[in-house]
Amino acid sequence: MSNFKLQQEGYTSTTSIPNCFIEKYMPKAAGEFVKIYIYLLKCLSENQSELSISKIADAFDDSEKDVTRALKYWERKGLLKLEFDDKTLVSLQLISAAEMDGDSKESVAQEAKEEVSSSDVVTTIVRDEVSVTPDASLSANDSEKNTLTFEKKQYSKEEINAFSQQEDIYQLIFIIERYTGHALTGTDMNTIFFFYDTLQMSVDLIEYLFEYCVTLGKKSMRYIETVAISWAERGIKTVSAAKTLNAIYSDNCYSVLKAFGLTGRQPAKSEVEYVSTWSLSYGYTLELILEACNRTIKTIHQPSFEYADSILRRWKASGVKSMDDVKALDEKREKAVAKAENIASKKNYDGTGNKSAADRPSSNKFTKFDQRTYDYDALEEKLFNS
Repeated sequence: MSNFKLQQEGYTSTTSIPNCFIEKYMPKAAGEFVKIYIYLLKCLSENQSELSISKIADAFDDSEKDVTRALKYWERKGLLKLEFDDKTLVSLQLISAAEMDGDSKESVAQEAKEEVSSSDVVTTIVRDEVSVTPDASLSANDSEKNTLTFEKKQYSKEEINAFSQQEDIYQLIFIIERYTGHALTGTDMNTIFFFYDTLQMSVDLIEYLFEYCVTLGKKSMRYIETVAISWAERGIKTVSAAKTLNAIYSDNCYSVLKAFGLTGRQPAKSEVEYVSTWSLSYGYTLELILEACNRTIKTIHQPSFEYADSILRRWKASGVKSMDDVKALDEKREKAVAKAENIASKKNYDGTGNKSAADRPSSNKFTKFDQRTYDYDALEEKLFNS
């Protein structure tokens, strides 16, 4: 494999790691990716301008595919700029993490949307007010459905063994174990085979699925399966389409912050997880999410992701899927409250429609004063002793 030139403006003689990289990028990245990025910084500090993917792979005892995957990960994060000539990496430029820290959400989302190639785009379908770019395998009838049913079956040991022995699957298993930090169990392999066989997800899309969930701090296979099914329901069949959808979810985070009056800052990790859960796990549109946020402010007069989550969870339990369902639920509750008040009011009236004697106010104006109570036995004894 040919060499490529490693360049940076403003060369420094020491290996310096910006604090914003440590605080913002490093916690969410896989350990192997972080090591390769720091290695590139070291090469710059030593003025090693001639590098190759094979040389980096040898330094970490990794495969060239793992190194390429790490470089492309940092390129997606905006910290690297890669140039290829007929699939051969010829140039790699590091971009300062400090400069990237000031990027706006709009530019990041736009970058993700521009990565969707024309070959991947068949048509843009608006589903639940979320614009996604589905693969050609999604039919027009399927695009109108909000929820598809996928039956998860238990595959035999022979099926899973045959599946795992494929070369690309073998590499995928290795990568997933790096992401999750543990060896995959038989149950885990059954779930991954479910992604591949039933959900018809490609190897690249499964890999990106795990990468995306791990960057959110979610390594639970149950959570990852929920995201996978959500993507399948929306017709996501390519990595580029998944990136577009995730960019929209990123925009949703800022919309929620704005609804809560929390502007001028990045969303916290826990806040991103809430919005991701509302969008992916609950399957709610931005309109419903913002309605829950607005009701939170009106009720407790302060922003609270926990309170908004309780509203959305109640809606999900009640089968709410649209604003019309919310209005119907509100009307049902109002009728129930009115009925309860009517029953309580009737209890205070007798059979003639008038208030019962016990509940009617007395016409005696003197009864409006607190009445005195006397202990007549004590008074009589006092009189006798006197």
